[in-house]
Amino acid sequence: MAFRPSALSPRNAVIAMRLVWFTLLCVLACAFRSNAQTVAELRLRAETIVSSDVLTLGQIAEIHAADEMNRARLASASLGYAPAVGAAREIGRVDVLRAIIAAGFRAEEVRFSGPASSLVRRAAQKLDEQLLRAAVEQAVLTELQAAGATARLVRLDLPPHVDIPTGQIEVRVAANGVRDPFTPFPLTAEVRVDGRTVRRLSLTAQVEAFAPVLVAARDLAIGRRLREEDATVEVRRLTRPVTSYLRETKQLRGMAASRLIVRGETFTIDALHAETVIRPGDQVRIEGASDRVRVAVMGEARAAGRIGDRITVRNAQSGALLQAVVVDEGVVRVRF
Repeated sequence: MAFRPSALSPRNAVIAMRLVWFTLLCVLACAFRSNAQTVAELRLRAETIVSSDVLTLGQIAEIHAADEMNRARLASASLGYAPAVGAAREIGRVDVLRAIIAAGFRAEEVRFSGPASSLVRRAAQKLDEQLLRAAVEQAVLTELQAAGATARLVRLDLPPHVDIPTGQIEVRVAANGVRDPFTPFPLTAEVRVDGRTVRRLSLTAQVEAFAPVLVAARDLAIGRRLREEDATVEVRRLTRPVTSYLRETKQLRGMAASRLIVRGETFTIDALHAETVIRPGDQVRIEGASDRVRVAVMGEARAAGRIGDRITVRNAQSGALLQAVVVDEGVVRVRF
């Protein structure tokens, strides 16, 4: 039955109108009180992609507040760590409520809207294969190229794709301990983003290199003392470390063949041995040098020596005994 004030007595009609106004005031008061308690309105996003390591409430929700300071406090409220690249994390309202309380707000001061949770993914970028290859080349080819060799990678096994967090990329490759780069060998690449290591990759590489080396100009018998005319220089493919090869004809001085060396064969250190080029009593040329003066006198060796050895010699003019380094057959050198 509808309420009709005209059906009541004047007194009852006044009372009824007062009750209506009282009820309306109560409703308005409650509404006013509720609005006074609301500090901010928060609307969760259904899905969010982030690029930082740590999640904040402002990254996954739209926050509206009359007071900018309150809005900033809520926006910076921590939600823990972001998921790894390729993974996802679901942030529910319970997680958000904990963050709000940790930020110093009461639950009833924030009004929620939107979905019940937000799915968070990590922003990613693909590691450029050329960047990875360049880092490997820098690590494994630099020494060969510095020695005059022409070198290149003939094999580099890379993962099909590598996703990493967004940011400034740096790749570090350590080639220490690689004994034979001319057969497949393992490498470890460290991928850093903004100065922090995010991935370590296991790689397999192989190198091909060519360099000018000494080659036998004729067959050389075991024990033969070598001369510079016994070798020529040719560019050959390297099959062992470049330091194993002889590169200049002056390196043959004082050396002899440890085994038969056939014409066209490369000279390697393990095929030669140093011979004694000065014996006690041999007449030697003593070369002396300082920063400004160079002199040469004759003398006598008092000990045997190979090139590079330090021996005692006697100056034939003054009779003084000197310590000198053997530099060639019949030649020693002293430093003033």
